[in-house]
Amino acid sequence: MSSINAFIKANAWLVVTVALVAVALYQFVEPAPPREITMATGDLDGYYHELGTYLQDSLRREGVELKLIPTAGSSDNMELLTDPDSDVSIAFVQSGMEWVFDTGETTLASLGSLYYEPIWLFYRREVALDTARDLTGLRVAVGARGSGTRAVVGFLMAENGLPGAGDELIALEVGGKSAVELLRAGDIDAAFFTVSPRSDTIQSLIDMPEIDFLDIRRSEAYTARYPFLSSVSITEGLLDMGRNIPPEDRTTIASTATLVVNDRFHPALTPLVLELLSRRLREGGMLERPREFPSARNVGISLTKEAEHYLRKGPSFLLRYLPFWAASLVDRLVIFIVPLLAIGIPLIKLAGPVYRWRIRSRIYTWYRHLQETERKLAAGVIENPLKEVERLNSLTQELATVDVPLSYADELYELKEHIEYVRSRLVSGGGAQGQVSASAPGSAE
Repeated sequence: MSSINAFIKANAWLVVTVALVAVALYQFVEPAPPREITMATGDLDGYYHELGTYLQDSLRREGVELKLIPTAGSSDNMELLTDPDSDVSIAFVQSGMEWVFDTGETTLASLGSLYYEPIWLFYRREVALDTARDLTGLRVAVGARGSGTRAVVGFLMAENGLPGAGDELIALEVGGKSAVELLRAGDIDAAFFTVSPRSDTIQSLIDMPEIDFLDIRRSEAYTARYPFLSSVSITEGLLDMGRNIPPEDRTTIASTATLVVNDRFHPALTPLVLELLSRRLREGGMLERPREFPSARNVGISLTKEAEHYLRKGPSFLLRYLPFWAASLVDRLVIFIVPLLAIGIPLIKLAGPVYRWRIRSRIYTWYRHLQETERKLAAGVIENPLKEVERLNSLTQELATVDVPLSYADELYELKEHIEYVRSRLVSGGGAQGQVSASAPGSAE
C-alpha cells in the first residue's frame, strides 16, 4: 500500500467532517444580490424622482438595474412596499408615515434620512394668519391623496383642533403645481407644501406678492411631540437674497426624506446605495450642513443593521477599493471561509497523528499476544510450550500479510524480532526443544 493511499484511507473521516461543516456554514451565506431592483419614487417633477434617476444611472454603472415607479408620494410608496404582489423593495418615504400608515404583517426598515423636507404653510396675505388654528373656516389645500403631505398634515391639523373637514376646515386634497395655481387664482386661502426651499414650487410662490408663508413659532412644541420632526430656520434672505425674502428670520417644521425597504430588498445593496447617495448629498443644501446626510436621525422606522453600520463607520474596506460585485463576493466568502478555516485547520492538524495511529495500530495489536505469553512465562504457568510456539508461528505468518507503508516497515520488522525473542525464551525455558524446533517456521520436513 502506498503512503498516499494509506493516508487517504486513514483520514476519510476528515473529508466527511469538513464537507458536513461546509454544508452547515453555507446555510449562513447570503445569496448573491439581485441584478435588478424596483424603487417607488414620487411625482415626476419632484426631488424624490430626481434622486431616483441619479441612483438609476449610478447603479447601472455598478451592474445593477434600477426600475423606477413614479407615484403620488409617500402614502402610495408605503402601499407598494407592503403589497405582497408588488415588485417594489425600496422607496422614498417622508418621515412620520409610520404614525399614520398600518403596515400590517409587512416588516419595514429604514436605510437612513436624506434631507429635510420643510412643511410650508403658504397663505394669501388678506387672510392674515397668525397660527394654524386661524385656518378655521378657510379653504385649504392639504396635499394630494397618496402624498406624505396629506398624511402628515392630517394629524398636525388634528393637533390644532381642525379635523380636516366640515365647518372647521374646507380641505382640498390637492398639492404641487395644482395647489400653486389655485392659490394664485384665489380659489383657496392657504396650502400646505412639503418641498425643498430650492424647488420650483417655492420659487413660484415667493414670486407672488399677495402670498406669504407662516412663521411656525411653536415649532419646538411640534418636535417635542413628534420625534420624526425637526425645527428648521428660514433665515432672512434665504429664499431670495436680492429681494430679501423672507424679510426676517422665520421658523418652520420639517420631516425628513427617508429610504425605506421591505424584506425583498437584499441587505448587501445597502452600503452601495448609501455610498452613492452620500456622494450626491455630501455638499449639503440650503438647510443641510455638508456631510450631514445620509443620517440615522429622524428616520421614524428602525434602521437595518447594515445601514446602521454604514452610517456609523462608512463603507467597508472592500467597497472602498473593489467594484461592488467583487466586494460582495469576497464579503460573502469571508463569512463562509473564515469559520471553515477556524474549524478545518485544527481538524487537519489531527490528520498526521490519526494516520500514524491507524498504521501503528496494525502493528501494535500483535504485541498483546506477546505480552500475554511473557506474563505466563514469568508466572511459570505455561503447561504446553509447543502450543505457545505454534501460536507465535501463526502470528508470524499473519504478519507476512500485513501491508504497511515503507516508512513504517521498520516497526513491523521490530515486531517480528520481538516475536522471535519470545519464541527463543519459550524454547530455552520450555523443556521441549525438539518439539519446538520441529514446529518452527522454515524447519525441515
